[in-house]
Amino acid sequence: MRLTKRFIVKSLDKLELSPSIRYERYYINKNLRIQKKEDKLEKEILNNQNELIEKILISNQEFEVLKSQANQKIIRDSYLYLKDERVSIKKYLEEFSGLNRVEVKFSTKEELESYQKELWMGKEITSTPLAFDKDLCKLTQNEFLKELTKALKE
Repeated sequence: MRLTKRFIVKSLDKLELSPSIRYERYYINKNLRIQKKEDKLEKEILNNQNELIEKILISNQEFEVLKSQANQKIIRDSYLYLKDERVSIKKYLEEFSGLNRVEVKFSTKEELESYQKELWMGKEITSTPLAFDKDLCKLTQNEFLKELTKALKE
């Protein structure tokens, strides 16, 4: 069981955030993705539950070859919320612009179940296609906009 809740937030203004880290993620297939994280190039092997099994540093040449085979991509900036170390925020760019996803990670099931979201957090989206990059990148532009509009209503 994943010990994470995910929420949407309309704006990052007035939040105390760390400097951003840019992620470019490219999905090759269900169990393989590559990413550029600032200047680091990584290949990630995933299990069928989309959990990371192995992360390997790769060369620029291997990255470019795999990137040319990708069928989906995600570009986002990631921030840490400075008032709670459990909270990170993903601000999506390009075709998923407008989505700001908050992720809260918990140590125990009890902590997850008793958590009360911060006032600035919007609707919980843990069970929607906006919750995980692997599902998000499968949406058409119209499907994405429909899901985003639904999530931003609160």
